Amino acid sequence: MRRIPRALCPLALGVKTFSEFFVDGYNETVERFGRLRASRSRRLSLPLLGLTLACLFVLALVAGFVLRERIARRMMLGGLDAATGLALGVDSVAREGGGWVLRGVTLHSRGGAAMLAAPRAEVAVRGDVYDVTLEQPQFAFLPDRYRGDELRHAAGSATVNLRVRDGTLVAASGEVPSPALLFHDVDGTLRFGAAGLAYDVTLHLETDGGDVAFGGHSELDAAGNVVHRWSAPALPLVTAGALLPLDASLHATGGWLRDLTVVDGGSLDARARLEDASFTLGPRHAVSGLHGALHLTSAGLATPLLEGTLDGGVPLSFVGEVHDLRSRFRWLLEGSNGLRSIERLLLEIANEPNLQWAHLDTAADGIVFGQYGMSTDHGPLAVSILAIDPHEPTLHLETALAGDSIVSNGERTSAMGVRTGAVAGVNGDYFDIGRSYQPDGMVMHAGVLLRGPTDRASLIVDRDNKVTFAEFKLRGVVRAEQSTFAVTQLNNWPAGDVTVITPAFGKTLPPAAGVTFAALAPLPDGRYGVVRLEPANAPIPVTFGLAFGPLAHAKLHVGETLELQYGLDPPVDGAVAGLSGGPLLLRDGAWYEDPHAPAPAERDVRWPVVALARQSDDTLLMVAVDGRHPERSVGMTRPEFGTLLQRFGAVDAMALDSGGSVTMVSRAPGNTTVTVRNVPSDFSAERWVSDGLFVYSSAPLPALLTPRFAPTPIPEARPTP
Repeated sequence: MRRIPRALCPLALGVKTFSEFFVDGYNETVERFGRLRASRSRRLSLPLLGLTLACLFVLALVAGFVLRERIARRMMLGGLDAATGLALGVDSVAREGGGWVLRGVTLHSRGGAAMLAAPRAEVAVRGDVYDVTLEQPQFAFLPDRYRGDELRHAAGSATVNLRVRDGTLVAASGEVPSPALLFHDVDGTLRFGAAGLAYDVTLHLETDGGDVAFGGHSELDAAGNVVHRWSAPALPLVTAGALLPLDASLHATGGWLRDLTVVDGGSLDARARLEDASFTLGPRHAVSGLHGALHLTSAGLATPLLEGTLDGGVPLSFVGEVHDLRSRFRWLLEGSNGLRSIERLLLEIANEPNLQWAHLDTAADGIVFGQYGMSTDHGPLAVSILAIDPHEPTLHLETALAGDSIVSNGERTSAMGVRTGAVAGVNGDYFDIGRSYQPDGMVMHAGVLLRGPTDRASLIVDRDNKVTFAEFKLRGVVRAEQSTFAVTQLNNWPAGDVTVITPAFGKTLPPAAGVTFAALAPLPDGRYGVVRLEPANAPIPVTFGLAFGPLAHAKLHVGETLELQYGLDPPVDGAVAGLSGGPLLLRDGAWYEDPHAPAPAERDVRWPVVALARQSDDTLLMVAVDGRHPERSVGMTRPEFGTLLQRFGAVDAMALDSGGSVTMVSRAPGNTTVTVRNVPSDFSAERWVSDGLFVYSSAPLPALLTPRFAPTPIPEARPTP
């Protein structure tokens, strides 16, 4: 059976309707006239019946043609809607020649990111191919409504060839009209088909710097995938800034993006050169003459080097990349945490008095490194800062011990960072320099307390990277068969009263007069048994046990059963890392005169200092100020350091071991390990220390930048006592 051509379907429908109507009408007419003849003995006139049938035939033909027109129009509009994936609206549709003329045409994506309006469009239908010509159309593209899949279409077997003549394109951050990119003379072709969207278009942008031409087309790569390519010789930053939200704190005031190329074949690759760019930064600052290369991919945004000036004369440079660009367009409007962190630190540095130079780079997702110089009445200063986002899920803070033990030969901060895979960090607590290298205060690692605190300030980091500053105490008790003792220390040697010793202490307990060591073994009920008692007259191999000092007066025997409990007071829920330092510099945003400050005589000495600070939103700052270099940095007193931290918005801050120990390390862009970023004061050599506080990242290694230089070892310093 042969199929009826689609164009004849309405006519066939009319004939079918007429046939059905004729048969039913004939039967009813015969029956009715039969009744009349029986009752009135009258006969039906055959001419009248013929006239009736003729009228019905004409009416059926008219109805068929009307339905044919309506069905064809509906099929044409539905085909356009389905093939493009865009919602179609028209004011009127009329036949003209062999095609259709549409007036008042509107097309928009389902979420409203892309919209089109044209006063007139011509449509020709050839089977499953729709040829559409738009005259003087107006397009609007709103990136803030883009979700990544709104512009895709579910193409079937139909194909739409779209020709654009003398169109206008508006790209804006919100409802039109608003500050926007306005393109004119948009010409080209677009093809919606089973293979996706194919196009070849040109458009022009009128700017203060003249007319800028753009071109874009799609093509198939060797694997048959669609690749989109766009290029432009230049794009004014002021004009491009129309895509940014009106409340953005960074606004372009001049400059260009040169040699812009965008290739998108599933993964994005866009490149451009920033030339003579200028921006306002907050209410009081400006960046000018910024220039360098930019590289945007699906993985993030990077630059090998941007250089310019801050506030008209301060040299400024930036190197790095950010990766939290959540979609192709939304990050332009909403920003990203990485970009916001860079902007925030730059603004805080710009607020510093008598600024001389500034540099920023990125260490990992959620970590920005900044360094700057400033002049003071006492001489120059060089300040290094690590701004750490505690809410970045790929980051966590942890301590590291030299040699992984309390007693060691010391280790450089950078070596600890490289050995443990850190991306940033600073030196830690004061320590027994040149001898046992054991830290003076508390150490917690991986949630395990390795050394008890002293009566100095300490910090604890919980599993959410929140830092608590306090003076912690070790509270514990030992219950023996005949006596009870208070536990006051953990892995502190030599013992004064009762100290818990664990394998983390090291390999050997040194001789100590008046100290007795009781080696303990755990019992099934949670208690401990004394397996060995010996005075510390000679070195003792380290094992778990208790050291009783001269003040304890312990009387124990081998085989005795003990109950042992100890922990931090106050406790910190979810504590994972901690170390001591001091003094506390700030508490609740105000200067704090710490009564238990280590080395109190150094309070007003201008020398190298380092601290960990917390801002009101829990952002962590590791801050180091170099010293003992009169030509570069003279250092700070503790009160001066506290004032600097206040300028950066710190609400709580604690100093760490200062002087020659001050070392800041981070992973410079393009490198795979940390390197020293400040200049230590021991003849510019890095000191061996006892411990450090480090940041670790589970994010992939930066992929957009390659090392600009190979890290070189910094000279070492091993001071004697």
